[in-house]
Amino acid sequence: MHVLIIDDEAGIRKTTRMAIEAAGHTVVEAGNAVRALRVIGESEFDAIFLDLKLGDDDGVELLTRIRAINPNQVVVMFTAYASVATAIKAIKLGAFDFIPKPFTPQAIRDMLLRITHSHVAEKTCVHSREIPVSHEPGAYLDSKEYRMQRALDGAIKAAPTLAPILIRGAKGVGKRSLAQAIHKRSSVKEGLFFELPGKALKQEVLNELTEGTIYIHEIADMDLQLQGYLLHWLEQILEKRLPDSIAARKRLRFIASSTHDLEQCVKKGTFREDLLYRLNVVSIQLPSLHERGLDFERLCEEAITFYCNKLGRSNLSINPEVIVQLKHYRWPDNFREFNRVIKYAVTTTTGTTIELHDLPVDWKKGLAQKVHDESRDLHVHEAELIERVMSESRNLDEAAHKLGIAASTLYRKRQKLGLA
Repeated sequence: MHVLIIDDEAGIRKTTRMAIEAAGHTVVEAGNAVRALRVIGESEFDAIFLDLKLGDDDGVELLTRIRAINPNQVVVMFTAYASVATAIKAIKLGAFDFIPKPFTPQAIRDMLLRITHSHVAEKTCVHSREIPVSHEPGAYLDSKEYRMQRALDGAIKAAPTLAPILIRGAKGVGKRSLAQAIHKRSSVKEGLFFELPGKALKQEVLNELTEGTIYIHEIADMDLQLQGYLLHWLEQILEKRLPDSIAARKRLRFIASSTHDLEQCVKKGTFREDLLYRLNVVSIQLPSLHERGLDFERLCEEAITFYCNKLGRSNLSINPEVIVQLKHYRWPDNFREFNRVIKYAVTTTTGTTIELHDLPVDWKKGLAQKVHDESRDLHVHEAELIERVMSESRNLDEAAHKLGIAASTLYRKRQKLGLA
């Protein structure tokens, strides 16, 4: 790609240039609006990185002029967190997305991959209101496991409504993927899917958005003062307390997620109980990857197919013994770690079948260290599963039916595990 960087800070231009060139692209720099418009007139660019605060120039105004010259031009905005509301305005004016400052070189590379994989660089369409195609596989939300099926069932039922949704689960289990799936099935799917970490949420963001889904991950990281404002904002939106002229323009869905135990955060005084009550109306718990044993063969096959296509490799198979090893690993980082392992294997294997020696060495060490006393672990997880299903069932027979075993078998297991 041919990329233009427009920023009045030489250090930002240098950092961005190095990240872009390291990814194999060419770069032109501009330190002000006059220089930027001149080079835009002289050549075409596949992507433009534009700072919102451009010295004496207005980045949003320059965006408007760039889009007037080329309505299909891909423009990514740089912005400080304090200017997120302005970034939203820029997206509404046609910006592809924005990157908050300070940013890392990886953030630039990720954005370039998003542009490439959504084909925006070829000017085939404008994706400012679409969820971009990921350069990593998703969390494979469909499942044979009861807990995952239950979570998806709750999400599907809640998606058409505008009720706030709270997604819980460990890091890397697919909370963002589920939030995107809910947005795509909602009545506001034509609006923005706007994502921010809890620590970066600002009042201006809540006030600026008019249609779409706002997804806040790690909501427990919000400070208490902003939690109070968010509670007030949710009450206004959900209970239609806004003036009719404003309410008619507000069609918003709020999704939050957290890896923390929010009830414990309430006890510690770091999270508001009334906000948890408001968010917890539709609460979805996503299981960890190691709890999805029935899905593992398909998970491996789909991840391998994804990376074969992405890396231009012929289709590979995987040795069933390797699947067994993967299935019994604890996966502390869930799909983030799983995708890394599969990508490595697809990249490095020289045969047509992925074998155990094709997996990264550090994963094998982790396996030896983390997967110990499997018999004890299995008993612990079996006890947890039985306790959870019993709490969600009316009686022993219903719980046994959900678990796929006889009621007499369930009774004996509960006695053996000390649950009866």
